[in-house]
Amino acid sequence: MYLTVFLLEFQSWYWKREFRDEELRDAFAATNDPTTPEAFEQGFLTLLRSGDTVACGIALDYYDRAEMTSRYVGGNPLEPHAEEVFAAARRLLAQPPRPGDGVAKEGANHASALAALTRGGLEDRDADAIAEVLARMPEVNLLERALDAAHLLVDEEEEYEEEERGDAEGGVEEEEEEDWAPDPRLVALIARVEACRDRVAAVAALRETAGAEAAESLVRATDDAEWRVQQEAAAALAAGTRFYAHRPLLERLVRSWSADQRSTAADEVHDALAEGPHSLHWEGAEPPSAELRDAHRELRSPTGEAAHRSALRTLLHSESPVAVGIALDHFHLAEGITRFGLDDAEHAPDVLTVARAVLRQPPSPAELSPETGVGASHASALNILKELGEPEDAATIVAALRSDAAPDVVRECAVAAASWCLERWEAPDEQVVDSLEELIFDSTADMELRTDAVNALFGLDDPRITAVLVRAARSVDLSIQVEGAIGLTYSHLIDQHRELLRELVASWPEEEAGDRARIVRDTVDE
Repeated sequence: MYLTVFLLEFQSWYWKREFRDEELRDAFAATNDPTTPEAFEQGFLTLLRSGDTVACGIALDYYDRAEMTSRYVGGNPLEPHAEEVFAAARRLLAQPPRPGDGVAKEGANHASALAALTRGGLEDRDADAIAEVLARMPEVNLLERALDAAHLLVDEEEEYEEEERGDAEGGVEEEEEEDWAPDPRLVALIARVEACRDRVAAVAALRETAGAEAAESLVRATDDAEWRVQQEAAAALAAGTRFYAHRPLLERLVRSWSADQRSTAADEVHDALAEGPHSLHWEGAEPPSAELRDAHRELRSPTGEAAHRSALRTLLHSESPVAVGIALDHFHLAEGITRFGLDDAEHAPDVLTVARAVLRQPPSPAELSPETGVGASHASALNILKELGEPEDAATIVAALRSDAAPDVVRECAVAAASWCLERWEAPDEQVVDSLEELIFDSTADMELRTDAVNALFGLDDPRITAVLVRAARSVDLSIQVEGAIGLTYSHLIDQHRELLRELVASWPEEEAGDRARIVRDTVDE
């Protein structure tokens, strides 16, 4: 056997290569460089003959790869094992589709089997197994493999018929034999699957098309005879603000789909109908009244756009710190009030006003938010300042940064708010920069909090900020030193500080400096 670069750089189409069995681990290792042709062949055969579905699937993928690249290297080095490969492929194809998991997607055993069989191993006896795969309407990769296999069988039969007609017209006499007709089930399934695929593509194209006409087309598509078309249309209706008007339809569709009618589109619909996040800082707590709990449920699983907005207002303007905190979190979270494409701009002034009021109050006690503890209210409010804070909020952010009594979660949110506000405001606030510098060099503070404070100054073109980064780069704490150096690698600073960075890089212990140090090393070497 000989080896090719195409095999050595390849591992598998469909499988993650994780084996508990030592023999299989060694066999797979032998198919990777460095190896020898003999070791590769032995490793390949061990995988192929193992009886392990994953190992065998990987071996079949290797055969497919070898055959696919044979035109570039003058042949397939695994060709001598073709019959054994095809036999193994049929064994995998006869199995039930393997469930999806962390190792491979659903039906990977069939995908690998069909990949190998389409490399010269298909026979008429494979038609039923291929038809069963097509009838399931699996996900795209396996579906395309099955379609390729079906076409090879049907097209081969059609080519045979054309040859027969040519012989008859040329007067060639041959012994009578049975007519070779394409498998009718395969022919019908090919037509059905390809028509379904075209309709799915047409529906998918409407996902980004706004307007009532597109929505009406999607609603009609949910009545399609093919469940895949239904699910693609439903997923489009579950995205963005369309969800609000079509939730009842989506709920009916989900109830109508059987357990084996699964797709990525169906997962999107299920996710849309599932409850959204409870909150960010109030897990384990619930609003105190039935009205507020109903509003919370509506916020997590909205029944309409107006109801969604109303629920946010109800919680936001309540007297309950828990309800107010949940409302602030839902404004902040990507999967909160904007989960279905709502424009939250109309709520921003109210939300900012409430957040400021919360930060003027003492931090909430631990019993109100069991998982976050003391200060959940301030953490939720600081996340609003992060997005909406104005220069007038600088003193509030500074107070949170400088509060030694504040829990870590509050100071973490304050650092994030400082970072976003410094970037957003027309000019950096000097007090915010000063308070970040104090935190960076506070040896009693958590190191991650201190390095986050350095990060908050990245990319800002201001002499005062540059001075803090230079000071950080000269810190006695290696972690602070590395982060300060990274801040000096930005385009407006690198040329001025390249020599300092070279000195730092030369002084850093390779392992102790960590992965982040590589950013500086790579930039200095450019």
